[in-house]
Amino acid sequence: MAKDQKKKNNGVQEISTIAMYIILAVITFAVYANSLSNEFVFDDESVVQGDPTITQLSNIPKFFTGELGFHKVIGAYFRPVVSTSYAVDYAIWRYNPMGFHLTNVLIHVINSLLFMTLLMLMFKKSQSPYKSYIILIASLIFALHPIHTEVASWVSGRTDGLAATFFIAAFIFYLKYSLQPSNKNLALILLMYILSLMSKEMAITLPAVIILYDMLINKERFNELLKQRLFVYGSLVIISVLFILLRTWALSQVVPRQTYFYFYGRDFMTAVYTMLQTLPLYFRLSIAPYGMLYHYSGYLPDAHSLTEFRVIFAVFFIVVTTGAAIYFVKRSPYISFAILIFYVTLLPVMNIVPTMNFMADRFLYIPSIFVSIIAASVLFRYFTKRSYNLVMIISAAVLIVFSYMTYSRNKDWKNNDSLFLSAEGRPGVVTYINIGNIYANKGNFDVAELYYRKALDLRKESVIGHNNIGKIFMVRGNFDSAYYYINEAYKLDTLSPEPQFTLAQMYQRKGDIQNAVKWLEKLVTFAPNYNNASELLAQLKAVKQEETKNQTSPLNQNLQPVLKDENLEKVRVLEESSYKNYQAKNYDKAIDELNELIKIMPDKSSGYYNNIGMCYMDQEKYKDAIDNFLIAVKKDNKFSSAYNNIGTCYERMNDIPKAIENYQKAVEVDPNNELAKKNLAKLKQ
Repeated sequence: MAKDQKKKNNGVQEISTIAMYIILAVITFAVYANSLSNEFVFDDESVVQGDPTITQLSNIPKFFTGELGFHKVIGAYFRPVVSTSYAVDYAIWRYNPMGFHLTNVLIHVINSLLFMTLLMLMFKKSQSPYKSYIILIASLIFALHPIHTEVASWVSGRTDGLAATFFIAAFIFYLKYSLQPSNKNLALILLMYILSLMSKEMAITLPAVIILYDMLINKERFNELLKQRLFVYGSLVIISVLFILLRTWALSQVVPRQTYFYFYGRDFMTAVYTMLQTLPLYFRLSIAPYGMLYHYSGYLPDAHSLTEFRVIFAVFFIVVTTGAAIYFVKRSPYISFAILIFYVTLLPVMNIVPTMNFMADRFLYIPSIFVSIIAASVLFRYFTKRSYNLVMIISAAVLIVFSYMTYSRNKDWKNNDSLFLSAEGRPGVVTYINIGNIYANKGNFDVAELYYRKALDLRKESVIGHNNIGKIFMVRGNFDSAYYYINEAYKLDTLSPEPQFTLAQMYQRKGDIQNAVKWLEKLVTFAPNYNNASELLAQLKAVKQEETKNQTSPLNQNLQPVLKDENLEKVRVLEESSYKNYQAKNYDKAIDELNELIKIMPDKSSGYYNNIGMCYMDQEKYKDAIDNFLIAVKKDNKFSSAYNNIGTCYERMNDIPKAIENYQKAVEVDPNNELAKKNLAKLKQ
């Protein structure tokens, strides 16, 4: 009988290795096939579409020297393997997103096949008549797990997929080296590790994972292995150090953008306490993958003390799981190893070294293998002839549910609107901003501004939050307030192209071509292709030259110079000052300044009266607040936010009928006022 045919083991019909690989590949591809029609979304617009360097295969060597690459478009990252993969994709598909998504899906299929190979080697000595079933089930858990949709369905998520490809491959060659030491296997271990590091930095945990494997799985002869494999361990550590040095050198010209770090402005212990909260959530997402988000910035509140319940719970969780790892060292070492993999491989993304991200589903791509390893370990113990039907039913149910969840989650990544709205109703800096963008694109600027301000409430250092509020003021023609917010964004990150481009747009709208050109000239020195900045600069320079000709014409020689409206400058100063005084709780000063603004700009007084009402409301002077809100709605009967504020005052005064009445008015005036709708729904419960 051919070796790839099915064979019997104690009356059990096994699945051939070839059949296992085919089944795994076909099912995995089928479940992710609907992602092939997805568009470029979110960071793809800058990492892929906004990076012209991937359009030339000749640039590939420069990705490895740091001359070109990720750090030029998104941050201090050294990931030349990923940039290379984008360049190859572009050479084949140009900017057809289907081709890029196909590559992502194939990477995930390959990773699933590699992981099954890894499980076969890890459990090579384990005996069971159902061994092929166990390995296939555990591999399918990894392949179909919904937490992996971010990596497989999002082009920019490829970093974790490629890192895992070489990470798992290096581990496979290490296990082969353990069975048959050879220079070939050693060279392949080191090569795969290098490629993994050059795909994503969190691969640096591989040496620790390998050493832990020998300590736990081969614990009886670990002392002997330590002597035998000291060269292997040492080589992996040396490569880690060399990679850090190479990365530092390659990124030496990158200016640090510290305001982008998630914990910018907070002390180290706040970062520690807050990040502790992510571990139970990561664990839950690995076991029960529901409620996933494409971005978690601001999702969990900062923690400032070890005595906070959320921190106590996280510490308790860590103690219990670590205790379980210790308990199973002798009874089931694979479970101990799996638990420690979860913790060790997450370490690089725990903000010990500051990063831009709080947490992400993609960070679980490698750590989540702990679920499959535990599943395999348990099945090897309890999958028997008596439990056959029960095990197969439970396994089928889990895999069907995972397949459905994954297939559904792939649809969320279809386009920006579907992705951004998938996070609606849940807190988050980036999620609020992106939902605000959806409303802004539809022309609903009041609701957009509400979301942008909610984002700033979570993170006052948000460059895009300030910039986008500035854009709203710009569209409304309130250029002084627009300048205040856009300039705040620029001060937070002088290297961000967005506020510089927006400032140029603002000056262009004002007709101040000279300042528009100035900002575009500054922008094109480091981001010439940002929103076609170079082309716009050329157009504005041509306009400026034409204006100069007209100004020197004899027809214009007797024209009087245009005088600057001093009132506009005064309004700008007062608006900035009143806002700052309100934030600092200097309410009386803020009210005085707002009253002065009403005198100067009576046409815009509705907004100023509303702001006076906010000052009184914060002081719990609800009658005075309501009086001012009523003047605001009298001046502008479509002022939905003012009606909502009146409702809030009445709610705080415990006059629920009037609160409901005004919340209803807010919704009638603006059906998209999400805050008023939530307030109304809360009171009607």
